[in-house]
Amino acid sequence: MSETAASDIQTGPTAVDRLNNGPLNLEGLQTIRKAIFSDPSERERLQAWLHEQRSYELKTGLCNWVLGRYEKALSCLEKHENSPGVRTLICLSLLAIGKADVVLERLATPGNVEEARVRALALSRLLAKKEDARAETDRLLAEPGILESDAVLNFLRGLIAEIELRNQDAVAEYLQAHEKDPNLMDCSFRLARLLDLMGNDEEAIEIYEAYVAASPSNPAVLMNLGLLYEDNGEYKNAIACFQAVIKVSPNHQRAQLYLEDVQASLSMHYDEDQERREDKFNAILRTPVTDFELSVRSRNCLAKMGIRTLGDLVRKTEPELLSYKNFGETSLLEIQEILDCNSLHLGMTNEEL
Repeated sequence: MSETAASDIQTGPTAVDRLNNGPLNLEGLQTIRKAIFSDPSERERLQAWLHEQRSYELKTGLCNWVLGRYEKALSCLEKHENSPGVRTLICLSLLAIGKADVVLERLATPGNVEEARVRALALSRLLAKKEDARAETDRLLAEPGILESDAVLNFLRGLIAEIELRNQDAVAEYLQAHEKDPNLMDCSFRLARLLDLMGNDEEAIEIYEAYVAASPSNPAVLMNLGLLYEDNGEYKNAIACFQAVIKVSPNHQRAQLYLEDVQASLSMHYDEDQERREDKFNAILRTPVTDFELSVRSRNCLAKMGIRTLGDLVRKTEPELLSYKNFGETSLLEIQEILDCNSLHLGMTNEEL
């Protein structure tokens, strides 16, 4: 990295700077979130800053929300519900901990586009479970009001298509929503999952990776991404995903099972690679010295010394060869050139071999 680039990184605003200096609207907080989940050092700085705070100030709640600590975020944010944009964050936190019904109650009358979007997301969580949620969703799609052309409408149409097993239609809607708003994480998850089911592994991995780099750990996303990595032979990445799940949920049995499987696969993979390398190396050692262009003198000397293969040859030292009658410096140079071409040398020990 150039000195200029390194300087840019050091002098640019940190996540803490952004949190202290704003803007602290939802878009600004999502920018901070992307910064900390794509750069562990940024996340550590923000966590250290949070650790120093001892109050229920609004910024403490915002910081916890950015880090995905939703229960702690709620305890702070509830005290500042009347601050601009805070009701949206409270409801997003409630959604994150599985309280979509509560969100619908609190956002019975959305006050702005952000609140209307969050209410729509709450409907999406209940769409397959409650008839009244489906009925309201149908009304919203027919008369979107302030959500006209919003990405969340494409997401809802895609979700209905997926529930009705029209997966191609679902993917088409999810793609439109994802293009309009890559921060719509519910959509990203479902889009990647369907692409995975359809065999589009590369696209699915790309979307999952973007999700992981821009949001708190989501066990479902990490599990799916880990399985995709394993299928593609990226065992170390798969292990990292399953370990991250276990870190968040220590008793996650499927993650523990998959982790053991992929670790075994990684060990087997390394064993197979090692075996292939050894087979290739042994084949080289078995190569007859007569396969190489040698002078008649060198060829005769090697034959009289009982050296038939490269394996026989590399076990000899320079002094041993030079001590043999008629074997001189010219013959030695010929031999060394052959060995160099095969990444070998004279006097190799059993351990080296």
